[in-house]
Amino acid sequence: MRLSSGWEQSVYVLLMLDQLPEGKYINTISLSERLEVSDSYLKKIIKLLDNEGLVKSVRGKNGGVALSKPLSQITFYDVFVAIEGKNRIFESQNLLKKFLGNEESKKAKRCVVTNSLDIIENTLVATLTSITLSQVAHQSEINYDLTDIRNWVNKCQN
Repeated sequence: MRLSSGWEQSVYVLLMLDQLPEGKYINTISLSERLEVSDSYLKKIIKLLDNEGLVKSVRGKNGGVALSKPLSQITFYDVFVAIEGKNRIFESQNLLKKFLGNEESKKAKRCVVTNSLDIIENTLVATLTSITLSQVAHQSEINYDLTDIRNWVNKCQN
């Protein structure tokens, strides 16, 4: 399994938006330039985040994007669902009967591979759900001097 680049970009966009004062917005061009990523791709990501209620977008001269809820209410899993979708992470191809052959497949019950994938998926979802972006932001505050990003956000806000 590999997460799309959009997931990581989303996390950093949300962390940057957390630096905005209430009622202020930042445009996607500024965000994409700061992260050195494609603006058109970032706009698609922000649309997905908006669809899930993680950000709010405003069009116009003083428009842009802002958080729609605090980071303490946004988990890694929320971002995952917004970007990767609500489908199962691991989908079994149900190959057990083909693996066993015609005769033995008549006795087939639930596939052990499918069972294992379910355990892995449940563990991954539980882990992603247990980590909020406020925890990530707090750890960033401890580990780094965020003066530069704060100054940059203040300069770019609408």
